[in-house]
Amino acid sequence: MWQGGRVQEDPLAVAQQLALDGDHAGAVRLARALEAEYEQAGDPAAFMLLWTRLSLARWLAVQREPDRPAALAVLDAAARTWQSPPIQDSELVHVLGAELMSLRSFVLRQLGRAADSLAAGERALAFFDELAQTAPEVLSAVGRVPILLNRGAALADLGRTAESLPPLSEALAALRAAGGTHHEVEVELLVLRGTSLTLLTRFAEAEAAELEAIALARTGSGRAMRHLLATALSNHATTLIRMRRHDEALASVAQAMAVLRETDGEPVTAAQRRRWWLPLSTEAEALLALGRRELAARSARRAEPILREYAEQAPQLVAGSLANVCLLIGEAEDDAAYAREALARLTELNDQFPGRYEYWWRRAGDLVARLGA
Repeated sequence: MWQGGRVQEDPLAVAQQLALDGDHAGAVRLARALEAEYEQAGDPAAFMLLWTRLSLARWLAVQREPDRPAALAVLDAAARTWQSPPIQDSELVHVLGAELMSLRSFVLRQLGRAADSLAAGERALAFFDELAQTAPEVLSAVGRVPILLNRGAALADLGRTAESLPPLSEALAALRAAGGTHHEVEVELLVLRGTSLTLLTRFAEAEAAELEAIALARTGSGRAMRHLLATALSNHATTLIRMRRHDEALASVAQAMAVLRETDGEPVTAAQRRRWWLPLSTEAEALLALGRRELAARSARRAEPILREYAEQAPQLVAGSLANVCLLIGEAEDDAAYAREALARLTELNDQFPGRYEYWWRRAGDLVARLGA
């Protein structure tokens, strides 16, 4: 701990080992204690305080029950520490700045704040560009990958779908060139790429990316990779629906649900429930396309409370998904109230993010007109 102006041991390393062992709660508790101690020590402990806050924010954001608002609050405090004279006057200022902004970009994206995520990512890339000129030896071959991933995802969320592909492709190329075992990141990149390609109606390319993601995810057995497999299967089902291959879509989404049950059992916690809205709403979409309206309504109504609960914490993140579920219920049940809610939500989203929600907005408009709502 911090005594007499020197570090007698490295308690942060203990917290990091807890996190590596999957005990994020234990890592968070220890980091919170260290944060208070280093903050009280003042400027001499500025570097330890900053590293502790960066680690704490990451663990809060990725633990089994993520608390991303808390992670963002810790990153705000980390930014204040980064701006302190000991950090600003050090040779590590740009390295730490890049780490801070990269992590901030991730957390903001997970909260649905795509524009803010994009801005933070731009700052992180600027730090990397500065380091490439002044200290290239400190750069990791894959250091830009998470920043580019978040950039691509944020651009897609903002409706700038075509622009999302280059950073995702660049990140994928860098990851593969470096080799190693970053398979979870590779799967996430492939899934994001597939989603953007589907939105651009480049279905053959989307299917290729998604099948590659599914095959790679099946090689892993960890909980995170199993969750990515479920997401990849659900996203592939969406592409199949757009290709009018509805029976195949149902098979893919059934596999996604089976993976979730095998991994977590029946959903109990908030984080477990949130993994179900995507396969449920995708199943509803496929069933509706097949004319099986009663079953479609049942699946959509199972997704609805999950999304409304999630919207209380991250309304921007799930705004489009909640609007889509309202549309599915309205279509499946000829429910005018849900149709009006869907159209209102999708009109706002379509105005805010041109092109991103136009397909669903037009569907909602057609439904309202048909129902005379």
